[in-house]
Amino acid sequence: MREPGPTFCSQRLALALAQLPERAWAQPVTSEDEVNPGYQFASLVACRNRKGPAALFDFVLDEFAPIWTAWIAKVPAHGFIGPHIDEGPYHERWHVPIVPAGTFDGRVVEAGVSFPVHHWEAHRVDNPTDLDRIHLVIDRNAMVDVPTAPFQRIESI
Repeated sequence: MREPGPTFCSQRLALALAQLPERAWAQPVTSEDEVNPGYQFASLVACRNRKGPAALFDFVLDEFAPIWTAWIAKVPAHGFIGPHIDEGPYHERWHVPIVPAGTFDGRVVEAGVSFPVHHWEAHRVDNPTDLDRIHLVIDRNAMVDVPTAPFQRIESI
């Protein structure tokens, strides 16, 4: 795992999540052919524009400012995000685990301990637990100097 970033109070993160309105969540991905069946997200920031629920997480977002996009990502219990490389262009990306369940690239993460994600490299999530895995994902308004590429599904990593 890459060097961790700022650490946040796990209880404060859980309280903010509990206040997130149910209507903020997008419909889950339903196709079994997708790299992330069952994945769900709640958008907080899009193209530098904060949405109403973003205020719940200002104590985290302010630490990573300026923000390009941010969302709450949910991988359901017994779910996964298959190995893949995200589509570019690429921003500096951070994950802040709120409910850490399963593994990220085979590693266990801790609630509140942020970590960078090189989403231009192959990565995956496995959640064989009975808990939904919930992370705050932040793309800073800082471009990464790597070649842009299309989304790629990877057979294994």
